[in-house]
Amino acid sequence: MRFSTSILFAVTVALLPAKLLAAGYPPPVAVDSSAAPAAPRIQSWEQAQQKSDGCQSCHSDSDQKTMHSNPAVVLGCGDCHGGDATVYAAADLDPDGEAYRALLDRAHVQPRYPQAWKYPSSANPKASYTLLNRESPAFIRFVNPGDYRVAREACGACHLPIIEAAERSLMSTGAMLWGGAAYNNGILPYKRYLLGEAYSRDGEPLRLDNPVPPNRNMRAKGVLDALWPLPAWETVPPGDVFRVFERGGRNLLNLFPETGLPGIAGNIQRLEEPGRPDLRQSNRGPATGNRISVPVLNLHKTRLNDPLAWFLGTNEQPGDYRSSGCTGCHVVYANDREPRHSGGYAQYGHRGVSISADPTIPKNEQGHPLRHEFTRAIPTSQCMVCHMHQPNVFVNSFLGYTMWDYESDAPAMWPEEQRYPSDSEIRAINERNPEEAAIRGKWSDPDFLRGVSELNPELDDTQFADYHGHGWNFRAIHKRDRQG
Repeated sequence: MRFSTSILFAVTVALLPAKLLAAGYPPPVAVDSSAAPAAPRIQSWEQAQQKSDGCQSCHSDSDQKTMHSNPAVVLGCGDCHGGDATVYAAADLDPDGEAYRALLDRAHVQPRYPQAWKYPSSANPKASYTLLNRESPAFIRFVNPGDYRVAREACGACHLPIIEAAERSLMSTGAMLWGGAAYNNGILPYKRYLLGEAYSRDGEPLRLDNPVPPNRNMRAKGVLDALWPLPAWETVPPGDVFRVFERGGRNLLNLFPETGLPGIAGNIQRLEEPGRPDLRQSNRGPATGNRISVPVLNLHKTRLNDPLAWFLGTNEQPGDYRSSGCTGCHVVYANDREPRHSGGYAQYGHRGVSISADPTIPKNEQGHPLRHEFTRAIPTSQCMVCHMHQPNVFVNSFLGYTMWDYESDAPAMWPEEQRYPSDSEIRAINERNPEEAAIRGKWSDPDFLRGVSELNPELDDTQFADYHGHGWNFRAIHKRDRQG
């Protein structure tokens, strides 16, 4: 597989989330980011055990020692995660003591941004956005060997063809969403898709090349030569249908347009022609005034609020818990209490907590997978973590649900007295849920949101789903149709 760094585009939003910077976190700390040896394809159990001995002095039990249910897989902890397996902890060492923490720091790979990860917590952080692109590859491998940035080292000896295919998949590149949006909104004049998401081991945006150069017949069937990174929104000329009044009125001033008071100067001789007020894109360069490409900005916002497989899920609401890369599908989280969607996993709730046999994993902390194991028995609820944008189609329709209409059984969902939230409250809610209605509805409270489906026995014509990706609410179509 061939990757090459794009020299045409720079994805400038691949920075630490503004939330982290605004919170006053210090700059990255210097850590040892040297790569652990790649996991071998073949080794003896004695060799593998040497890379697990120290780890098992704390992680004394596991659901699947190698994450694989197949006993033919021979791996040690360090083969997948890295770290120092020669560090041992005595059985009587206090887990809350300084000596234990010192050993933990020696055994574990340290993050560049410990506050962002809430280290030494092992739970997925909430709303991490593009944090993975700034973190050291060694730490990414330590917390998630299945992340695409490091999967070749941890899993490539056995699964390289699958990794290469997964990196090109729509779940990773988003080529269908970006390509359709680019053409339909006038960002690019091509029906043949050009844009897709891919990153290097160090988090740099990449051009993703097809390893098999398409011939004429393949191109006619839609096979692409390459996918380029999404351009930065502030560098793209506003060639889209959302730009405001294209050239504006006849009065070309040297100031930004006045959007609230057309004809603010009051000069009759400078009144605008009917239908052409003085609102225009300003005579300054891109990203100033209104001169931005709104669809490109919206695509960037979408990929952060609704991340593809290159990033962690938002891990902050029922139905939002998942990891990145291969692990995002094959390691199951508790996301839905409905057996029709989650099967046997439904009994474990929808709050992203663990039931692992590992004694070091908290059982009441959100953001952990159910178990330390891979599975091919992936429930529909795991698919819904990603496949629910926009909310009215995709897996929603497969399950028989659609977006709640904001009206049916409204008294149960809206406060009796209208809320007038402050700007800071609105921002806090919208960081978790981009839906405008949430700032005034009861479901802006995560505790209320978790219990929305419990209202179903009391409702007249609505049955709510138990998953709430982005904090949204979904209603059963069949139930509403029967009542109507």
